[in-house]
Amino acid sequence: MNWYEVIGIIATLFVLLSFLMKDVKVIRIINIIGCIFFVVYGILIGSLSTWLLNGILIFIHIYYLVKFYMDKKKNEILETKK
Repeated sequence: MNWYEVIGIIATLFVLLSFLMKDVKVIRIINIIGCIFFVVYGILIGSLSTWLLNGILIFIHIYYLVKFYMDKKKNEILETKK
């Protein structure tokens, strides 16, 4: 087994692990880690589709995490004004 296959397996395990979680924030964070490993793996094996898809997914997960925290902060501010 090549060392870059190990990276692909680690990526797979992180993505699978994310499906076992219940908290959406934790799902996204663990999935981001898996996506990062898949980007590295895709680059190593020369697979544009693998690294491109997972690279885009990283930004999508980050967007929703930032949105979640901004909405949470906004709600906290509104609660203190009541």
